[in-house]
Amino acid sequence: MATHLDIQNLNQRARALAREHHAEALACAQQAAVYAIALNDDLGFTESIFIQGSIIALQGSYEEGLSLMRHALYMAKLHQIKSLIPDCLQEIARACYTRGEYDHALDAWTQCLDAALAIDARDIYIKGQIGLGQLYFAHDDFYSALNHHLKARDYAYQCQDPSVLAAIEINIGADQFELQHYDSAKNTLKQALVYAQKADNLEYQAAAMGTLGRIALAEDDLALARSLLERARGINRRHDNCWGEAHNLYNLGLLARKEHTVDEAIAFFSAGLSAAQNIGAAHLVFQLEFALSSALELRGEYAAALKYHQQGYQHHYQLLCQATPQRLHTMEIKLDAEKIRMENASLREQNDFERQARQQSEYMASQDPLTGLFNRRGFELRSLNFLHSNPEHREPLALLMLDIDYFKHVNDRWGHLIGDHVLRQVAALLKSGCRQDDVVCRWGGEEFLILLPSRNGLPAREVAERLRAMVENWTWEKIERDLQITLSIGVTLYQNETHVNQMVQRADQNLYRAKQAGRNQVVY
Repeated sequence: MATHLDIQNLNQRARALAREHHAEALACAQQAAVYAIALNDDLGFTESIFIQGSIIALQGSYEEGLSLMRHALYMAKLHQIKSLIPDCLQEIARACYTRGEYDHALDAWTQCLDAALAIDARDIYIKGQIGLGQLYFAHDDFYSALNHHLKARDYAYQCQDPSVLAAIEINIGADQFELQHYDSAKNTLKQALVYAQKADNLEYQAAAMGTLGRIALAEDDLALARSLLERARGINRRHDNCWGEAHNLYNLGLLARKEHTVDEAIAFFSAGLSAAQNIGAAHLVFQLEFALSSALELRGEYAAALKYHQQGYQHHYQLLCQATPQRLHTMEIKLDAEKIRMENASLREQNDFERQARQQSEYMASQDPLTGLFNRRGFELRSLNFLHSNPEHREPLALLMLDIDYFKHVNDRWGHLIGDHVLRQVAALLKSGCRQDDVVCRWGGEEFLILLPSRNGLPAREVAERLRAMVENWTWEKIERDLQITLSIGVTLYQNETHVNQMVQRADQNLYRAKQAGRNQVVY
């Protein structure tokens, strides 16, 4: 008979194996979840699904990984597992950053700092500085990125975790490389490699080697560049680090182009682009599109080169529209405030319990416990804010009502546990397919509502159709063999109502028409 200690040991082993031995780590976390359910161990179960999500995200399945990590975050808040909340938010932020979802990453890092207050987690300040630096890096502001990464280094003088120290040095080295401080970058990255080897962290070893390879390429030491980049790629490939391998392919393409082997460069860029698109690594996608455009132009394929250049420009512009300087500055202020609060812990503890209780009460009152989406109360409060902030009815507003087709059949055939899994996955897909300011709600049962600010007729229908296709095309057999899920959706627009219920009624009527017309479709 398994014990709580067995669950704890399995989760600890899963964490230890997570970076380099994905399959074994995943098996440990899954077994821990099975034992935790049997023993009603909320802590063990929550930690196990968090670990599963982080491993799956590391393998490149960010959508599925984020769904599990967000559910773990909800469970950690529900059961007041304060030690796990910052970890969940940190990994969610990291996954969002990799996908190019900078606004979501910034929100998660900001919440991560708030969560750290409850447990005096000083390492969160370091990770916050690293995360903020990465966001500046993504916006090509390498001086600001370096400044924040150096702050992380300064604060880590007492840190004993070689993985954290390796992460800091890798980011500083990348900043120095982009600023063309090659000698400093090489020294920094060699130190990063020492830390990564001490931690036995192959992901960070590959990252340090890859950036050292980029420096060798910039200095025209092509033989050394190829050796380092191939070694980094080999590590990433063996350990299913899809993002790392895609980045290595990009740099190997740059190397091939410098060696005037254009066909080889195109092959590397194409393989890297396909890998980046598969995992949704938006920052890599536009870089590879620009690189592929340049290589195709060298080969005289001007039409294809123009197509990739246009795609790269569009994707780059979409990324730069996120995480505006104002929001980044707000995060800087929050980090500074965090440092002050950590240095004045005795003052912070006086109101900590009251603040946490208030936040928990507000959260529980407006959230659906199964999916983590807004419930009816939360939706109505948010929708009233939109209506009141738009008194002259100048901004368009659309509402979608969505219903899972034949959901009763799912419960009847596979049971309510599978039905709950389906509801959580549909919720995760809907949330991931919406903008940050869209309001996604579980209205009741298998029905969902989505409020779309600043959307009129055609854009609203396009969002509805995209969400319908996302749900239909998701691989539902991951949950249960022969399972297939579709949605029917009714769409309506704001018509100067004073309360959202009038919009809900019209959307419900259109949903009924979609059901009557055969389901799995959008009716406007």
